[in-house]
Amino acid sequence: MTDDELTDGEPSNDAEPLNDGETADSVLEHVELAPPASRSQCPNCGDPVATVTSRGPLDHTAGPCGCSLTPGQMRRL
Repeated sequence: MTDDELTDGEPSNDAEPLNDGETADSVLEHVELAPPASRSQCPNCGDPVATVTSRGPLDHTAGPCGCSLTPGQMRRL
């Protein structure tokens, strides 16, 4: 898949069918992020947290800010 296929808004031709004939591209068209006001705030910088990446029981990162989170901070989000 090329960058053009990712940014032009058109589904790619190589998408694998999922349940009921849906493709990954058609499912992603319906994904919406919560508005920033309803997201938890990062305990380190105060920015809205849209994602949290965990790379083990002690390694967590808030996104999009990139701040590291302790396990306790992670549980409170």
